[in-house]
This record gives sequence, structure tokens and C-alpha cells, in this order.
Amino acid sequence: MSNTLLIILAVALVAAAGVVALILVSPSDVLQESIETADHVYVQPVPAEPEPEPEPEPQLPTLPSPMWAVDGVVDLGEYAHSTTVVDVVVHWSNDASLLRIALESPGTGYVAIGFDPEQRMEGANYIIGYVGEGEAYVRDDFGTGPADHAPDTDRAGEDNILSSAGTEWADHTVLEFIIPLNSGDDMDKPLSPGGSYEILVAYHDLQDGFTVRHSRRGSGRIELDAVP
Repeated sequence: MSNTLLIILAVALVAAAGVVALILVSPSDVLQESIETADHVYVQPVPAEPEPEPEPEPQLPTLPSPMWAVDGVVDLGEYAHSTTVVDVVVHWSNDASLLRIALESPGTGYVAIGFDPEQRMEGANYIIGYVGEGEAYVRDDFGTGPADHAPDTDRAGEDNILSSAGTEWADHTVLEFIIPLNSGDDMDKPLSPGGSYEILVAYHDLQDGFTVRHSRRGSGRIELDAVP
């Protein structure tokens, strides 16, 4: 057999095999493969919906507590400053117009403080108070002489104590009060923010009253905060 005839027979066999392969692959198989391919390419997974966050539990409204209170109790941090004069602890804070004072006396009688005296007791603005039967008695006085004082109201002045309270225990007394820095009363000493003032402090170990002689007395100094 010649080479030319062999080549013709080989070509014929290859063509026949291709026809058989086309017959074996049906059109439906091709279509299904296309569909599966299309689904695989274009169909996106649906994301799961996020679970709703739980609602916060309702809370009862709270009111801010005051930083200080005139109640005869000195709380930690209630006053900006303190000093001790003859065993009486003097606490104070001020703003542009008011002065808050607390006196912690080691006695159970009266306790007093005078602001800015001129000569001994004279010219000072005094606040004197005591606690009797659970009630605080507080008075606004003026130093009328080196060793004397009298109520402002007895000298055409006014009692300018804005608020006061006191408590008494078996071994000490606490007196709290608020006065204006400058009441405009001639029987009061005007005080200014940022100023430094001498104070006179006195107390009695046991006795109450406004005219009882003190058990101890002494002097010190307070400096008021400057207010911008």
C-alpha cells in the first residue's frame, strides 16, 4: 500500500472519531453545564440579617447632689480650706459674693469667730453660736470695744447671716453658716475675694450663750480665694 493511501485512511479515521464525540455529547448536557456555570458565577449568597441589639434597660433619672450643705456636718472635701486656732478647726470657702464657714469646737458650749478686727475685738464682724436641745442659735455681732461686742441689730444694723446650722456631740460642737462678703451693713466688715484677713476664735468648754466669757481664745488668718 502506498504512502498516499495510508495518509488518506488516517485522516478518515480522525474525522470519524470527532463525529462520534459530538454525538456522545448531547445538547442538553451542554445547556445544563452552561446553566450550572452561570449559577456559579452570578448567584450571590444572601447575607444573614443582623440580630437586633437588646434595648438598654431604662434607668431612673438622678439629680446631682449638692457639693455642700449647711447642715451642721462637715463632709470630706466640702470646704476648700481649713486652719486650726486654739483647737477650733476653721473651714472656709468663698465665691465672688459669699463666705461659707464651719467651726469645729472641742467644747460643747458656744463657739465664735470674728473677722478683720482693728484693736483686739474692736471693729470685728462676729458670728457667735451654740447648740441647745438640738437647735442652733446663731447671732451676728460687732466688736464695739477692745473686749466688748453687741448684736448688729442693737446698733441700727442688720443680722446678715444668710443660713446657719449646728450639731452637738458629747465631746464637740459644729457650727456652719453663710454670710455675704459685703453686706453693705455698717456693722459688718466688707471682705474681698483674694484678701487675707485676721480672725479671732473663741469657745467655751461647757456653757452656751452669747455673753459668756470664753474658756479659750486665739487668733489666726484666712486667705480668701481670688475669683476671676
